[in-house]
Amino acid sequence: MNVEEQLEPFFDAKSVAVVGASRSTGPGSFNVVENMIEFGYEGDIYPVNPKADKILDLKAYDDVREIEGPVEHAVMMVPRKIVPMILEGCVEKKIPAVTIASQGFAELGGEGKELQDKLLEIIDGTNTRIVGPNTLGTHNYVDKFTTSFIPFKERSYEPIGVVSQTGMWAASVPRLRYAKILDIGNASDVDHVDVLKYYKDDPDIKQVFLHIEGLHPSRGKELIATAREAIEEGMSIIAFKAGGSKTGAEYAKSHTGALAGEDRVFRGALKQAGIVSVNDYTQAEIASKALLKLPKMEGREIGMLTHHGATGTMAIDAFEQFGLEMAELSDETLKPIREMSPDWLEIGNPVDIWPALMGGPERAHKVALKALLEDENVKGILLSIHIADPTSWNLGVYGHIDACRELAPKYSKPVAVVPVGTDQGETRNELEKIENVAVFDNIRAAARALSILSKGG
Repeated sequence: MNVEEQLEPFFDAKSVAVVGASRSTGPGSFNVVENMIEFGYEGDIYPVNPKADKILDLKAYDDVREIEGPVEHAVMMVPRKIVPMILEGCVEKKIPAVTIASQGFAELGGEGKELQDKLLEIIDGTNTRIVGPNTLGTHNYVDKFTTSFIPFKERSYEPIGVVSQTGMWAASVPRLRYAKILDIGNASDVDHVDVLKYYKDDPDIKQVFLHIEGLHPSRGKELIATAREAIEEGMSIIAFKAGGSKTGAEYAKSHTGALAGEDRVFRGALKQAGIVSVNDYTQAEIASKALLKLPKMEGREIGMLTHHGATGTMAIDAFEQFGLEMAELSDETLKPIREMSPDWLEIGNPVDIWPALMGGPERAHKVALKALLEDENVKGILLSIHIADPTSWNLGVYGHIDACRELAPKYSKPVAVVPVGTDQGETRNELEKIENVAVFDNIRAAARALSILSKGG
């Protein structure tokens, strides 16, 4: 059985035993059974709690071995001292996937580490795999499957798969609208490499986000090799490597028992494999949007359209920081822009088209954007534009939305848009629907996004 087959029950099991199922319900109950039902899971649920006859109208069992039918996945919410005994029962029941939410194992060292090692001894030579301990488990929006003791609301999602080494990542990045997440916790058995292999062949996933606090030294080469293969097949991979500082590494060890390793060497290996490294939630959101929404660039030269000189200056500074440069525009590109601009305006890059708007904003945006998109020296576009939302004018009156809608899909170049205004909701929503167009909050975010898309970025 390959890794993909081994991990399938962790993401979409047909039957689940919840060991230590709570008899309480409602907010603050941490009731896995309730969360599964409310999220829409339609498989068989078997609560296991010797103190209950029924839980949420489901028959409760004293032991997993008493369950009549087959069980594909067991979730443990029990004190750590009885986890080994419960795991032995799961192995005897031939349950292939076991999620251990219980804490107090390798993250504490000493006796906790010995207990965690005992778990690996129990599953050695069997078909049972472990996620955890110390984990929030799985959350899968595609198949409406969860093993989380914290409830999640249904929402829209992008084709993103997350490997988390702490459960709070599941709720910490509001604009990283992942489809599936697996919190590996202490990663005693199932680790980043296993989950990356699963996502690589998952048709629902086009991008993988790796949250890494530590990785066993013996698994580093395989992680890089698997990532490189996935990227060659068209998948994008983003990694947030925590524990880079000495103090951070020590805290990571106390949190999940992770061995953080040499940060500089590890980040270098990630870059060589084509993995994009980020340092915080905001960078993760920027990188994810850029790689999902926009085409790659074959260079670092950017053409910029702006309504005001100030943002041009800001862009030049940001481009220098992120290794980009203003493209040298050809005479053929400059000619139509000069023709619709006043004689006194010096046209260059950044292209200030505000004076040209006075002669008709729709035409100005269309002519200027088309010129930049057709310039072979321009590998990507940055638009910094006013928006009409706060005014009494109709949405899109400037013509920038129509220009992007008509032109951007025809060219394999990224168009990063930074709207300027106080109320951007409608404009952002319309622009985000357009192929090869993405909206960013500020000039630095757009520059960072374009740098990620640049060749070798």
